Amino acid sequence: MKKSILVILVAAFLVACGESPQQVSLKEALTAKLQDDSDLKDYKLNPSDVADCVVQSITEGLPGFAGDPRRPKFFEAYAKFVAVKSPADAEKAMEEYKDLFGSLEQAREAAVSVTDHIMGCMGVALEQHAPE
Repeated sequence: MKKSILVILVAAFLVACGESPQQVSLKEALTAKLQDDSDLKDYKLNPSDVADCVVQSITEGLPGFAGDPRRPKFFEAYAKFVAVKSPADAEKAMEEYKDLFGSLEQAREAAVSVTDHIMGCMGVALEQHAPE
């Protein structure tokens, strides 16, 4: 009995730790956005590596825990924030997710935080690729 409970707990843990489809969508949106970033090109940084770091940073800052049913909606919101093409689209996206984040102001903060995450992750990538 104890072994079966342990197996179930380990399986649940592994499922919770895996990437959700929403995390994958966020990473794809970030990678697409970063493909044309001149700074990444100048420093020869891999957009996919930076996107991985950004997704990880966002994930660490989300409320709840891995497997929390609210998390997919947060990843969906961040993917939408990343994919906006105009200020009007950005306003629409923030309005759409204001209840998820608690208010329109908090949705704006979340949208702006994506840039902070990108800049932080670019710094980390630069440090990792710096010649010693």
